[in-house]
Amino acid sequence: MLRSNRPPSSLIRAIALAVAALLVAAACTGGGDGAAPESPEGPELKVRPTGLGVSGGGVEVASDVLERIRSTTFESSPCEFELPDAATPECGTVTVPMNWETGEGEVILSVAVFSSLAPEPAADPVVYLEGGPGGHALDTLYLSADDLLEPLLERGDAVFFDQRGSGLSVPRLACPALTEYSRVVEDDPTIADDEIDARYSEIISTCAADLTAGGVDIASFTSIQNAHDVEAIRVALGYGRWNLYGISYGTRLGLEVLRQHPAGVRAAVLDSVYPPQVDSVAENPATFLDSFDAVVAACATEPACAADGDLAERFRALAAELDANPVNVEITADWATGETDTVWADGSTLVTLMLGSLYSPYQFTDLPELVDQLEAGETAALSDYLSSDRNNEPFSTSGALYAFECNEEVAFSDRDVVAAAVPADPFELQESFEYFGNLGESAFDLCEAFAGWQPSEPYANESVVSSVPTLLMAGRFDPVTPVSWAEQAGETLDRSQLVVAPFDSHGVSPGECGMTVLKAFLDQPGEPVDAACFDDESIAFLSAPEAPSLEPFSYDSGFHTVSSVRPEGWTIGGLDGDSYRGDSILDSAALLQLDADVISMPGLEGFVESVFRVSFGPEEAVTGPDGRAWTRRTGEGVSSAGELWTGEIDGANLIVLFVAPNEQFVDLSAQVLDPALATITAEPS
Repeated sequence: MLRSNRPPSSLIRAIALAVAALLVAAACTGGGDGAAPESPEGPELKVRPTGLGVSGGGVEVASDVLERIRSTTFESSPCEFELPDAATPECGTVTVPMNWETGEGEVILSVAVFSSLAPEPAADPVVYLEGGPGGHALDTLYLSADDLLEPLLERGDAVFFDQRGSGLSVPRLACPALTEYSRVVEDDPTIADDEIDARYSEIISTCAADLTAGGVDIASFTSIQNAHDVEAIRVALGYGRWNLYGISYGTRLGLEVLRQHPAGVRAAVLDSVYPPQVDSVAENPATFLDSFDAVVAACATEPACAADGDLAERFRALAAELDANPVNVEITADWATGETDTVWADGSTLVTLMLGSLYSPYQFTDLPELVDQLEAGETAALSDYLSSDRNNEPFSTSGALYAFECNEEVAFSDRDVVAAAVPADPFELQESFEYFGNLGESAFDLCEAFAGWQPSEPYANESVVSSVPTLLMAGRFDPVTPVSWAEQAGETLDRSQLVVAPFDSHGVSPGECGMTVLKAFLDQPGEPVDAACFDDESIAFLSAPEAPSLEPFSYDSGFHTVSSVRPEGWTIGGLDGDSYRGDSILDSAALLQLDADVISMPGLEGFVESVFRVSFGPEEAVTGPDGRAWTRRTGEGVSSAGELWTGEIDGANLIVLFVAPNEQFVDLSAQVLDPALATITAEPS
């Protein structure tokens, strides 16, 4: 399915989810056949037209819709999501009609307004348009604050909201029985495929019926209605003009806002573009294979990655082996609690994980390691991937995805066209695409079951014509919104420019280079942007990491000011004093330097065991590299090792935790752990 910005690394997300279990004193103080559904009550599937859309760049919005928009207000209310450290927003709701044209029904949009951190904020705020469809913008903010929220607030105010049908907005188009049945399928390899398909269809049908019985007009969940919501939020907040910033499906929504309400938009940044004129149902099987081919080709240029043979051939062989001999894999089902589960994995499981990994170089560069381990009969890496997948489940709303995609994408596609478009397929993607729900032929089966949708207005399938300054961004490895889609969108955006990140995939704007480019564009939307920083990036599969440089740092824990050194360029996580080498699912290198007065030691050990799969042994008294007395515990895991040091330093009880891959532990310990132990100090706050 389409997704939003690059998800925070699985490691960093795990850390963020586990923080609550670690903080103690600080907390106390302060998602058949035939050309169309045959039901006489179902909508007709229409062959995609080829016109360029509404001339002049906009549509005439009905006067009663405009009047309803003008009457919307923002009502303050408590924030119902975990707040990021970056800033505290003003939270509230904007209530809008479920159907803007008729005024019928009601949707309560959950909105958060963040004030800028800049001394002299820009006058025009940014509204963030989440992807999906069905992605959650608010309850993921604390996970993406470093890459997304904070850089935006360095420029000006920012508005985040959960779109209709998703997240904290009401009604939420959730289908929880789908998740429940997924657990059943994961536990029982004997269930026949036909039985699984039939049961999923039954669950989806029941979900749609329940939503309808509860007052949900599924046909009203479209980008047109969504665009009116965006305009209503702008009016309710009293902004004259603002800037749109959308990723993935958020770009589809952003384009529709440009079509419906261009007067309220100063500029737009559309990253990983999903334009309405493309036929994603037909095109995406090929785009995923193209992306995987690009990854395989990149691997072939790196000697260490290519040393064991062609990555694609090895992957196909492993998928066949797992189909013949499925394996049971223990996963961490909940990173916050350490709860585990056992699931079975076959070839389709592996292919599905491969498809998902293509969204980010921080994941697809792990594929060779995943293959290496599976060929050796080890499942630790597979477990990490499956654990990441499980823990990401709560951050999207499946019924919203189905409604939007059925109403305005599948409605304008054709089963025969889609079947003919499937390329030579070594991975049996049709089976794997059933996991994604809205790609390939399975999309028609899904929409046959998900009753209540109707084809959107015909122009919703047409190109958007606009003169609003627009920055289009794309990643060369993107499997789901390829560069060519951004190029197609730009053909009718006469003040657009396209930036391609050669070493990135889906969602290229979060992060240092992407945000630098984004903010430069918003400062001067009419000027070409300098995106050379993307050319300075790279991808690496199995190359040996360079020794990190160290930099000094300090933080106030609330009890002590802790000072030490940490590796320059490592990611800062959810706790003061923690740093992590990479965004890779499988990269376990981490250094945490913590004040024991604000950390639960049992919670910390549980965190390390659930996230890094390292268990610690008994304590031993040792002398550190600084000559001071410490207590050390060593830990071992399948693929990683660790050391947990505790000591009373300068009157404070300090904890230094170090974890690294087994094969790198000795070298990285000397480069990172020893200097940290030698320099860490504390003094009362």
